[in-house]
This record gives sequence, structure tokens and C-alpha cells, in this order.
Amino acid sequence: MGSTSDQFDLIVVGAGAGGLAAANRAVNLGARVLVLEKSGAVGGSAMLSAGILWTAPDLEVLRRIQPNGDAELGAAVVRDYDLVKSDVEKTGVAVSEEWHDHLEWGRACKIDIPALFGAWQRKIEGSGRIDFEVADVELLTASRRVVGVRYTAGDGATVEASAQGVVLATGGFQGDPELRAQLIGPGADEVAVRSNPHSVGDGFRLGKRAGAGASTHLSRFYGHTLPSPVPVTAEVFLRLTLYFSAYGIAVNREGRRFTDESLGDEVTNQRLLGQTGQRGVLIWDDSVQRERALAEPYPSGMVLDRHGEAKKIGARTAETDTLEELVETIGGWGVDGAALARTLDEYRRAADGEPVALDAPLPERPSPLARGPFRALEIQPCMTIPFGGLRVDASSRVLDRDGAPVAGLYAAGADAGGAQDLRYVGGIVFGFVFGRRAADAALTADGER
Repeated sequence: MGSTSDQFDLIVVGAGAGGLAAANRAVNLGARVLVLEKSGAVGGSAMLSAGILWTAPDLEVLRRIQPNGDAELGAAVVRDYDLVKSDVEKTGVAVSEEWHDHLEWGRACKIDIPALFGAWQRKIEGSGRIDFEVADVELLTASRRVVGVRYTAGDGATVEASAQGVVLATGGFQGDPELRAQLIGPGADEVAVRSNPHSVGDGFRLGKRAGAGASTHLSRFYGHTLPSPVPVTAEVFLRLTLYFSAYGIAVNREGRRFTDESLGDEVTNQRLLGQTGQRGVLIWDDSVQRERALAEPYPSGMVLDRHGEAKKIGARTAETDTLEELVETIGGWGVDGAALARTLDEYRRAADGEPVALDAPLPERPSPLARGPFRALEIQPCMTIPFGGLRVDASSRVLDRDGAPVAGLYAAGADAGGAQDLRYVGGIVFGFVFGRRAADAALTADGER
């Protein structure tokens, strides 16, 4: 095949939430944009999500929930939430009424992701181009500045394109077992991926080759617990996500608790990675089943009996009239039954106010464990996106190890790391905010904030 070259104002590598938000903003600024996508369609992992645009309502809540995340990056998301919500609304796609108790403390709305991305795709292609099924992307540099890309097009042709800025938005590195083990830690290469299969660290590698530094919080990630042992597929990502685990009791194969469950399912999920066999058991009583497990997890969320659904597809489940019977059943799954009985007894005594030493902090609102039938479900960890990635500033400029900008290079979405640490304060919103900011920084004189 031959080779071609072209000139654009902005080049975006990746057509997920962050990449499309960057390209959309660039078109609004009058730019001609080239978007490169390795798959055959736009959307990335956001297409597999529930479509919730959400984050902390203010800086005080943000710092309480996420005290160790990058304060500058987190503040940018809180400040720009209304701005990116307005970008969505301007397309005319469906946006729900906002609610203010997402995960009990977040502000949120539900958006029609397929319709939004379809509208942005048409808009981008109206003045620029989206190339699908590209491969072998390289960054081109001149005078210590990123000035464009070279890549192999879907038809096999080698293409060179130049621009005043390149945005990396390839969706993170969760699809690459080697990078998971290297950056997140031992055993991470074996964790199931609850995400699109194409995000394998392309942006991270491109940035590092151009001189980028890595962010903090490389060992942290977002995902949810899912029933075990069942294959993790797109069909179960949302359907069987155990949102209600924050109201139950999670134990490992040693029969001991390993987290404060009330911190959220995403925290239990991360800490489960370090447990024996990367497996645990979630236990809850009938009051939690009725009030939490069978409840709508968020407005318009899927209401179903996840324990019952998990049983249908072969997960290890139990339902008994007494806790003693439940402990006996769980002991047959390879869990230390004697230790589990002690754990549950000590938990209930601590919840009643006794001064009992626990393996993990007692939740502020302990799970009641009072009303049968009692239920249990074996759980496994899953990864959706990493919290670590390339080092960036609040203008989405990629920074080197010394904190200086890599001229002409920007990152958004899961390619930009450091904003989140242990707890989760939003996913799609980070792509929208930093994609938008990347376009501003690359194309406007006052874009660097």
C-alpha cells in the first residue's frame, strides 16, 4: 500500500468518551479534527456503561470521599460538571432529571450514550475525519514537540497527519495483562476485565515513548464485584453488578473481613484482588435483601434478584434459615468455617457496642444480620478502568517526570491518571471534562488553566 499525508488542527487517538469529547469541543472551536480508532466503532468502554454522568457535588464532599486524589484534577471535574452536562444537552439527546444521592452523596444524571456518541460522530465527520481499524500508531516529533502521527489505516496504507496538538484517549491499560501486573501489582494479570477489549495501554505506551511521566495511584482501579465462578462478559457487566455489597459483610477464604464494606463495592472489589485466590464471600440478611439488594440501584437502574440470577448461571450461592446453616454451607466452598463463625459473632457484638477488635473497621451502619433467610454469594474482582495513567495537569497537558509539559501532547479519560485513588467519584465525567480541556489547551491561547 502507498502512503498519504494530511493536515489537521487536532488529532485525537481513541474514540471513546474522552476522545469524542475532545473532538466535539475542537469542532465547536472551528477546528478540523482527525480521530483514530483501532476498533470498528466509536464508544469505547462508555458504551458498556449505565450512562451515568456523575461526581461529587462540591469540593468538600470530594475531599472527604477522595482525600488522596490529585486535588487540582478533582476540582476541575467538580467545577466543569455543569459545563459538560450542557455540552450533552446541546446535542438534543435524552438527559434525565438530576438526582443528588448517587452512592448516597453524588450528583448524577443519566444520558443516552449511544445517541450522544452518534451525534458527536456525525458532527466530527462533518468537517473532519474518523479513521477506524487503525494500527501501528506512532507520535511524530520535531524540535522536542509532538507534531502529528503516523499510522496504518484500515486499508493497509501508511498515513502521516500533522496538527498543533495530539490528544491520547485510548481508554486505559486494563486490557493488557502485562501492564496490569506491572503497574497494579501481583495477581492483577489474572483479574477479569469488565470493559471493552481494545484498551490495552496504547496511549500509555505512546506517551511514555514521547517522554511522559506516570501519574500517582497506578495500583488503584475501578470495577465492581461480580458473582463467582462465572465468566465475565458484557452480558453480566451491569446485570449482575453487586451494587448493594456496601450493606453486607465481605469475608475472604480465611473467614475474615478485609475491608470496611460501607466504603463501597468498588473498594471491596480492589481489596478482593489481594485475598487468597482473589475470591471472597458476600453475606447479608433478609432485611438487606428486601431494602437494598432488590431495590433500584439508581434511577432507571435494573431491578432484579441478583442472588437468584447468579444461582441460575452457576455461581456459588446459599440461602438458609439460620446463620449457623449458612456458615456450614460456606465452609464447603473452601472457607474456614470456624473462623467465619467467629468473624460473624464478633461483628454482631461490635455492632451492639461491645469493645471487640475486628479485622476491618466496623461500618458506620453495620449490616444487621438479624433476619432470615440469610444469603451468601461467592464474589470475584473485576476491572473496568485504572486510576493511574499518564501524568497530566488540569489543562490535560501531558507532563514529564519533572512536571514539565510534553509540548503538543495531551491526555484524557483513563489515559490521564492520578485524579482518583481508592474510592470512585465518576468515570464518564472525567473523559468529558479532560477531553474538553485538552481541546481548549491545544487550540486556544488561554486554554491552559
